[in-house]
Amino acid sequence: MKKLLVLLIAAGMLLSGCGRETQYWVSNYQGQLEEGQTQSDYNKELFYRNDKKTSGADPFILDNTEVDGYYYQYVTEGSLFCYRSTNLMDWEPVGNTLDNMEFAEDGSQTEFRRVTDNEMWAPEVVYDPDTETYYMFFSASPAEDTTVVAGKNGVEEGHPYELMFVATSKYPDKEFQLVNFKDEASCGEGNFHTYDAKKYPHYYAKYLIFDPQEYRDFSDANGGSRAEAYGGYTGGIDPHPYIDEDGTKYLLWVDCRGSDRLVGVKMDNWLKPDWSTATALTYHTYYTVDDWKAEKEGQTVEKVTYELANVGINEGPQIVKHNDKYYLTFSVNSYNDSSYQVAQAVSDNVLGPYRKLTEEEGGIVISGSTSGSQEISGTGHHTMLEVGGKLYIIYHRHDDFVVAGHKRNAAIDEVKWITIKDKDGNDLDVMYTNGPTCTVQPKIEAYAEYKNIAEEASVSGSADVSYLNDGLLSIYKYANPVFIENIKETSITEETTFTFDFASARAVRAVMIYNSKMENTSFKNISRIELVCEENGEEVTRFIKDLEFSSEYYKENDLDGAVYYITPGAATYAEFDELNVKSIRITVEVPEGQESVGISEVRILGK
Repeated sequence: MKKLLVLLIAAGMLLSGCGRETQYWVSNYQGQLEEGQTQSDYNKELFYRNDKKTSGADPFILDNTEVDGYYYQYVTEGSLFCYRSTNLMDWEPVGNTLDNMEFAEDGSQTEFRRVTDNEMWAPEVVYDPDTETYYMFFSASPAEDTTVVAGKNGVEEGHPYELMFVATSKYPDKEFQLVNFKDEASCGEGNFHTYDAKKYPHYYAKYLIFDPQEYRDFSDANGGSRAEAYGGYTGGIDPHPYIDEDGTKYLLWVDCRGSDRLVGVKMDNWLKPDWSTATALTYHTYYTVDDWKAEKEGQTVEKVTYELANVGINEGPQIVKHNDKYYLTFSVNSYNDSSYQVAQAVSDNVLGPYRKLTEEEGGIVISGSTSGSQEISGTGHHTMLEVGGKLYIIYHRHDDFVVAGHKRNAAIDEVKWITIKDKDGNDLDVMYTNGPTCTVQPKIEAYAEYKNIAEEASVSGSADVSYLNDGLLSIYKYANPVFIENIKETSITEETTFTFDFASARAVRAVMIYNSKMENTSFKNISRIELVCEENGEEVTRFIKDLEFSSEYYKENDLDGAVYYITPGAATYAEFDELNVKSIRITVEVPEGQESVGISEVRILGK
C-alpha cells in the first residue's frame, strides 16, 4: 500500500475530494537557500539579480546597440574603465578607454599622461553621427605644473583639482585622445580657446572643456567659484551630455568649489558651448534657484528636507523627458555613506527653471536608507536609460553595506511613472523605482522570452486586489507617509484566494509573490497555487503546495521565530516547464498570532 501511494505521488496525481476536479502536482523549482550557499541559485533564462557584476563607481551606460549590438558601461575605477553587455544584465570587461599609456622618449610623462595619471571621475560618452565620433567627457585632477610661478602675469596661487576634459575616438571603448583646444587640428575650426596664455600657462589649460576665463566669468556671476584658491581655475565634475528630441545638444555638470550647483549650457557642437545660454539649474538645499536668490537677499525660504546641510553637493545629473516635461535627476549627500541617494526636479525646459520635488511628492527616486535595507547603501550616481519602452536606472551602491566607503558596483532596477498630486494640488507624473533590489527579479523585458503578464489578467478576491498587479513594488519602509500612500500592498486578515484570469490561455513559466515590506505583515510561505491549464482540449488543474519564502530574505528571532527583518523587494517564486494557463489561483494564509499579511505584488512570467 505504501509503495502504491509513493507511485501515485510520483506520478503527480491527487484527488482533491468529492465533487472537485482532479488536480495534478506540477514539478517545480523554488529559489531556496541551500546549505552552504550565501545566495540561492536562479535561472538566468527567466531572472536576473544585482550580483556585483561590474566593479567601479559612477556608472554611465552608452546604448550603442544600433551600431554594434552592445551597451557600454563606463565607471570610475582608478582609470576610466569600460565594460560591455548585450542585455544590461551580464557584463564583460573591455579595459581602460583612454589611450594615455605613452611616455616621452626620455621616459618622462607626456602632458596627456600627466593630465590623466591622477584621479579621474565619472566618464560619460556620446556618439555624434555627423562627425562619426565618440566624445568622452570626464573629470580629473592633473599632476601639478611645477614650471609655473605664481604672481607673474596674473598667474594665481594654488593647484586646481576636479577639472573637466573631453577626449574623442572613432571607437566606443578604446583609443580616446584628449582634445587640445589650442590646436585646431585637434579641436576643429571655430572651437579654439582664446584665453590669455600668460594668465593660464599651465600645461593642462589647453585640454579643458571650457575656456578657463569664460568658465570663471560664468561661475563668478552665479555664486562664485573660489577659483582664486585653485590657481585661477574653476572646478567642475560629472559632465552629462544630453540631446533633446529636436537634436539640440546640451551639457550639464556640477559647478563645484563654490555653491555646489548643477549648471547647464546649450552646445553649438560637442566642443563649443553657447555661454549666452549657460545657467544654474539647482543649488544645494534649495528647491529652486529663485529660493537661493531670495535667501541671498535676506528672505527666509523653505529648505530641502532630504539634503544634508553639511554635505554641500548636488551631483551626477541626468535628464529624462516625459510628457513634455523635463526631469532632472541627481545625487545628494555624501557618496561614502548610506544617505547618498537620487532625487528629482521638474521643469518645462531643458535648462529650467527646475523645482526639486518635496518628499511628499516623491522627491527621492531611489534610496537604500529609506528602504530600510540591510544589504544596500549608497544608491547614488546613475544613468537613466529607456530600453524597449521601459525606463531603468543603473546606479552604484557600496560593495559592503557595513563598511560603505568608496568601493562600489553597479545595479539596475526598473523605474515606473506614477501620477501624484503636487504641492499645489495638480496632477504630476513622478518617477518611482522598483528598487533598490538585491533579490531575484524578472529579466529586463527587452531581453526576456517570458515577460510579466500579470498586469493583463483580471484579478478577483475578497480583499482589495488593485495593488496585486499594478506594477509597483512596495519597498520603502521609511518613505514619506504622504507619498507612500501611492504605493500600497494588498492586505488580508484571513486565508484568502486570489484568482488571475486571462482572456485566453497563456504560456506560463513562473509565478512570483512579493512579500510585504513590513516584518509584522510578512508571510513565510504561500499555502497553494493552482494553475488551470488547457491541455489537449481539456481543462486540467495543476498545483504547487507550500511555496516557501526563502530564508535568504528574512531574519527571525531564535526564541519565538518572529521575523524582525525582511529584505525589501523579495519574492517567493516557483518556476516550471511551460504550461498553457487560463487562470491562476493563489491562496495565502495569515500566520497564527499575526493580525494580517501584506502582498506587494504578483508577477506571472509568460508570453
